[in-house]
Amino acid sequence: MSVPIEIRSLKSVEDCRRVQVVQDLVWGGGHGDTMSIHVLVTQSKSGGLLQGAFVDHGAEETEGMVGFCFGWPAFGLGSSGERKLKFCSHIMGVLPAWHGRGIGLQLKLFQREELQRQDWTDWVTWTFDPLQRVNGRLNINRLGALCTTYVRNVYGEMTDSLNAGMPTDRFQVDWYLNSPRVQQALSGDRIPPEWPTESLQRGRTRLLADGSPRAPLSSPPPPDGRPYALPLPDSVDSLRLYGGTLLFDWRFFVRQAAEECFAAGYALVDCIMIAEEWHYIFAMQD
Repeated sequence: MSVPIEIRSLKSVEDCRRVQVVQDLVWGGGHGDTMSIHVLVTQSKSGGLLQGAFVDHGAEETEGMVGFCFGWPAFGLGSSGERKLKFCSHIMGVLPAWHGRGIGLQLKLFQREELQRQDWTDWVTWTFDPLQRVNGRLNINRLGALCTTYVRNVYGEMTDSLNAGMPTDRFQVDWYLNSPRVQQALSGDRIPPEWPTESLQRGRTRLLADGSPRAPLSSPPPPDGRPYALPLPDSVDSLRLYGGTLLFDWRFFVRQAAEECFAAGYALVDCIMIAEEWHYIFAMQD
């Protein structure tokens, strides 16, 4: 049964405290990276956008808040190297019990609507962990963001439950709010692109043992100009539970393939299921 979800802008100290609680519940408290009240309040009143998702019977400790999204105005470099205004969508989190209900999508769409209303930039950027397939599916496939940038260990060592124990490599995506790609991705009658498997260059995986997570095969193949399908682990949690070097094997496998694709002129354009495995799709840019 669907539950009505309210997305609204946040500015009060009380709402900012709720955001802190949600962040600690999503990433694990006690790691020292929880955003401070004074930063949240100041940014939300000085051009930043802080939005929360609420339901009537959400988590008791957050007084109904089940997710949030936060970002601010920033500068990036345009195609000719010029300094250009953009919006940095820094962080979004949804309580684990509320995953799979489209709350992240609703938060991003609310953010898009507000930026379109303000009409000062249509360029939004953010980062996400390449191994978090659910985020890749939302960002690339559902929202229509593009990615041509891989950054190694961008935040250094982190100790929260989602990042501890591995390099904080990230994709940086570009979301052009009014672009044909984004409009098509968000259209109610959108037609997903087709990627015939026989025309794809593919990385390969193998089972370590019955019931175990899949592991990447040694090194990914170098891109040869065809659309490139890069396999992904089912979940980071399963890799952590399995132990050993498997989490690092996947990190370095995806890192090598993505960096080689970007260096060869590819962009990350899709995230799809092929033969019961999730894959990123890289394609040459026009």
